[in-house]
Amino acid sequence: MPLRAAASRIISSLVRLLISSPFAQSARRTDMSPEYNSIKPAVRDRILLLGAILTLGNLAAVIHQSSRVYLYQQSLCLTYYKAHDPTQIDFQSRVEESMCKVDQVQSQLAVIDGIDSFLSCIPALLVLATYRELLPHVGLSRLLIASFCCSALAVIYSIGNFFLHQSWTPSAILCSFVFDLLGGGEFTRIAIVTTCVAQITPPERLTNVYNYISGCYLLASVSGSAIGSSLLSRHVYLLNALSVLGYILTAFVAAAISTEFGRKPNGTQDPITFLLAAEDPDSSSNRSNSSLQRSLTTILLQSWYSSYLSIVTLFNVSNPTFTVQLLFLINALALRVEVLLPQYTSLTLHWPLSTVNSVLALKSLVTSVALFALPSLRKRYLEPRMSTAEVDLFITQMSLFANAIGMVCLGFSASAGFFILALCVYTSGMGLADSLTSYGTSTLPAEDEIGNFYVRQGLINILAAMAGAPIWSGLFSFILKRGMLPLGTPFWACTLLFGAGIAGVAALKRRL
Repeated sequence: MPLRAAASRIISSLVRLLISSPFAQSARRTDMSPEYNSIKPAVRDRILLLGAILTLGNLAAVIHQSSRVYLYQQSLCLTYYKAHDPTQIDFQSRVEESMCKVDQVQSQLAVIDGIDSFLSCIPALLVLATYRELLPHVGLSRLLIASFCCSALAVIYSIGNFFLHQSWTPSAILCSFVFDLLGGGEFTRIAIVTTCVAQITPPERLTNVYNYISGCYLLASVSGSAIGSSLLSRHVYLLNALSVLGYILTAFVAAAISTEFGRKPNGTQDPITFLLAAEDPDSSSNRSNSSLQRSLTTILLQSWYSSYLSIVTLFNVSNPTFTVQLLFLINALALRVEVLLPQYTSLTLHWPLSTVNSVLALKSLVTSVALFALPSLRKRYLEPRMSTAEVDLFITQMSLFANAIGMVCLGFSASAGFFILALCVYTSGMGLADSLTSYGTSTLPAEDEIGNFYVRQGLINILAAMAGAPIWSGLFSFILKRGMLPLGTPFWACTLLFGAGIAGVAALKRRL
């Protein structure tokens, strides 16, 4: 208890320090207005709406995710103590969290968490190209509403299985990803929405717009983690009910998007009319339904084939786009080690997962403050001395340096204060994605479409997540079982990837 109280005091002090810091204050009062207000009001309103949708959707996702490791752990722990010591199970069929830290449970938890992360990427891999194919004909609003409703159903299914934990196993619970085969999940939503933002935002303002959207997105992570921390231990089902409510609310907000937004001028016909375009208007109802089914099947097959071609030719591009995509791959692989953070933090610092969620809230807050401060830093100190491309690459390289230093320190099982400081250093380097995206967009060959670049970027993130989660979770599970290596080994391995990323940015800078 003294350790937990000390950790809470440290986190509270750091949060107050960050909110009152000059960077945070400057992000609120300077440069944002001239940079942002230079965009046309109609475009600005659309960007605000899209940013709000991503932010609310992330809030719902983080609220649910904050309970996922806890629930998996409870399910595995219950199974373990049923076989070894049933007296540890209370009348509510729960086990005290401190009793779940045995290696037999934790090694299985690492594997289950890795499988969960892997499966969450499969829907995006199959659906992203389909959504891109449908976007010009259906419009962004309908796609987002369908996606958020599917995510709400996935949470309902998942938490329903956990509620029936006495007859369900974690393997059955993992099947909730099937609902996202229709909705695409968070990866697909981010890829589609950021593509639309890039198409309506002036190129010189794109990085700053991404910074502000990402900052708000991560502030939602702060709120979601804080809500998870307060409700996790005693009100886990209420917590997930809030997640479902958040998804439904976001779907209503998505309905405010114009039905024409995202659609091509020649694709403004009703979606069903589009799907039945080849059908004779005098055909019977049964024939129309048959044509609709064939049309949907054709779209799915064409989009999946398009995804296959995109994966096969993913790096069949010229420089500097090739190096940019390679950097995205390296960074995404390294960042996927975060799948271990809740479990690793709980084990090394002996904290309950509710306290760990408070630390993760701090992590998101540091990132959002850094992203809100970046536009001011760019305008005041960097842009007078460098070109836009040089600024983007400088921020990318500094972000990788911060990631590498923080990751090395996270690997050591030190005091709570040292761990939180290392986490803040690591997470302060999250400007890479927006800056590297802006650089990649500005250096894109004339024959390449912006949409194709964002689809490739989305596929890279998906493939890296699919590969990274099993790698890091498998390594962590092996360490827990054998005890041959320190628990921080996966984090030190990620440092090597960040080092490779730094070298890649140096190669891009030599091309300027």
